Amino acid sequence: MTRLKDLQARFQAGIVSGDDAILTDINDNDREDRRTLFGVYRNAYVLRLAEILGRDYELTHAYLGDQAFSDLAQGYIAKHPSDKRNARWFGRYLPEFARKTAPFSEHKEVAELAALEKALADAFDAADAQPVTIEELAAIPPEDWANLVFSPHPTAKRLRFKTNAADIWMALKDEAAPPEAMLLPEPQMILVWRQDLTSRFRPLCPEEAMMWAEATKGVRFGVLCEMVATFAGEDGADLRAAAYLKNWLDTGSLACVSPDCPQSDLVMGTAH
Repeated sequence: MTRLKDLQARFQAGIVSGDDAILTDINDNDREDRRTLFGVYRNAYVLRLAEILGRDYELTHAYLGDQAFSDLAQGYIAKHPSDKRNARWFGRYLPEFARKTAPFSEHKEVAELAALEKALADAFDAADAQPVTIEELAAIPPEDWANLVFSPHPTAKRLRFKTNAADIWMALKDEAAPPEAMLLPEPQMILVWRQDLTSRFRPLCPEEAMMWAEATKGVRFGVLCEMVATFAGEDGADLRAAAYLKNWLDTGSLACVSPDCPQSDLVMGTAH
């Protein structure tokens, strides 16, 4: 007699990996053969995974429409069978899959839109840390400011977009018609982070993107100011650097600001 544990294992393998060994444990009935009967479970499993993807990538779904998103989901499910007990992580490879898989790879905004949705979800789930406040910064003696180093908040991540996917996301979020997809003249850097209990993102101008990238490598504030001056001119460089820093503090993007601040291991990732 087949043990229940073995039967369950074959049943799971039949659904997840398409193993037909389970069919020997199923009887035909008067209406359908065993393959058709078991196919009901297989189809229901795939539909459930597709539903999870549609929930996790709601705006990507809205952008593509039902049929195209279904094609994306079906291809992804075939390529990346579920390997985690927690459904939250099932769709973690979808942006990369869309980036590499035709016909979606021919429309770069699709992968970037999915990457933005994933980054916002990841920011929501990321480890917490108390953001640095302006009051804490003000308590540091002025003579120490040149030596200040920074660590980004553990939820902060930087994305690099080649398309106007961020504009498409905002239009879809507002339930408005998205703009026509287009390649940008220069890549756009997007900062994603969590503020309080809300995941947020904003585009960075090229100068701020440079300063953020260097700051999160542990470059000291005095050197950052020099780099800003080199990047876009000496006039007002200190004020521009201070304005970027104030924005990071106001939005809760930093977890540490001090002469002894350790360089974070959670420095932003860069998408393609």
